[in-house]
Amino acid sequence: MKKIPKVITFIFFIILAVVLIQYSLLSLRAFSDFAPYYRAAERFIHGETLYNFADGHYLFKYSPLAAMLFVPFALLPYGIAKVIWLMTSWLLLALCYSKSRQLIADSRLPVWAIFLLFLGISKFVLAEIHLGQIDFLLLFLALLSMLSLNRKWEFWGGVLLAVGCLIKPPLALLLLLALGRKRAAFIGGYMAGIALGIVIPLLRYGATYGVHVHRGWWDVLTASSPGLLSSNVNQSVFGALTRWLPAANGYALIIGALILLSYIIWLYRLDIRQIQHSVAPQLMLLGSVLFSPLGWVQNYVFCLPALLTAFHLGQQEKWTNRTRILLLAAFYLTAVLPNYELLGREIYNIYLGQSWIFIGMVCLIFAISRPVQTIRSAGHK
Repeated sequence: MKKIPKVITFIFFIILAVVLIQYSLLSLRAFSDFAPYYRAAERFIHGETLYNFADGHYLFKYSPLAAMLFVPFALLPYGIAKVIWLMTSWLLLALCYSKSRQLIADSRLPVWAIFLLFLGISKFVLAEIHLGQIDFLLLFLALLSMLSLNRKWEFWGGVLLAVGCLIKPPLALLLLLALGRKRAAFIGGYMAGIALGIVIPLLRYGATYGVHVHRGWWDVLTASSPGLLSSNVNQSVFGALTRWLPAANGYALIIGALILLSYIIWLYRLDIRQIQHSVAPQLMLLGSVLFSPLGWVQNYVFCLPALLTAFHLGQQEKWTNRTRILLLAAFYLTAVLPNYELLGREIYNIYLGQSWIFIGMVCLIFAISRPVQTIRSAGHK
């Protein structure tokens, strides 16, 4: 197959950059999820409570530590803060791609594979940018923490994962890797990070009121989340179960927890160290979204490392593994293409209602968890 001329590749990426810049500028008019971060940081500066049900749908649902992290933005005018957060988001996405490659020691992918890779996550990325969400930062922290395992700085990797968990607790699933591999330094760093992440905000609020603020975080999560389980945009296991089993709606969390336990047991039965050392973090990252009570569509930017791994493994096998190819095709058919509303808004709503994104992510999980013997045999033909 002939290589694509560099001039055509260059022109393509210039056009893509122009389109993304235009989309980013339009997104600044919305940026609805950035507003709660900015407002919470302002409240933190003034020592006010962070959680107020009068805020309506756009409640701040993260820990007080998350509000503290956004204080530098709250010190700027809102318009400037939005632009800086937008540029930071694109930078973090680039860093996530770089760290994902580092995690799997990836060789260079051909241009067509890079195009398919970003097509696979583009709608999730666009949703992230449009809302001004925080998932790029969380993915970056998760990747750094996984890269720290078996290295001198793994204590700090544990701290970084703790920061991520204090923003979105389901990321704690990644801690199972450190526990399974008996990485004491990482586990110690995680525990220290959780402790400091709770104590440091108390320096602003004081012990008594600080406890009240943390209690507000719990109240917001427990009061607002159940009502959103059945939302079409919730593409997690729990959201799917709530819609698929309306008669067993009250048991969705229990059934989902049992599936989560089965998922963890399955990972260890696979013996993740025998598949490929770097595959385990991708499986855990996907699991952290699948088993989040509210796994929103944009949260699936966490599939970037897994999708990159799938292409990397396919390239190693010279695309001879038909099962992996079929699973990847199923991922694109169920999790990517319907997301572009090519068949109209009505079909798109049905697609969300049937949780096809969730089904596609399951296909991606199996696509990267093929036995190591298959990979080795393909690589040594």
